[in-house]
Amino acid sequence: MNRRILFALFLLFTLACREVYPVKDLHPSGAPDISRLILKNGHVVKFNTDFGWYNRRAGTIEGMTDSNTHVEYHLLEVNRVETVRGYSIFPAIIVGGMILGVGIWLVEKLLTLF
Repeated sequence: MNRRILFALFLLFTLACREVYPVKDLHPSGAPDISRLILKNGHVVKFNTDFGWYNRRAGTIEGMTDSNTHVEYHLLEVNRVETVRGYSIFPAIIVGGMILGVGIWLVEKLLTLF
């Protein structure tokens, strides 16, 4: 049962910070950090820790890959985009509360053994 709880926490945490959507839904107003691209030919481009960015004027997504190579793709070449959203306070509170609850439950179980 503990593994299920940890898996649920992990799932909530990952869902709270990443989002994958079609490139046509990319909006420059939020200036999202782009972590991965899925090109129309099926190739996956993963950006380094500085993430990729959307150049609205040029209609491109560019950045440095994990191998420190600068890449630039026109939006017509891209199928899907994975962005990293800023951590919202609400998912952080929920995940923190769940972790705290599991911790309290574990301490209670340990204390009842003695």
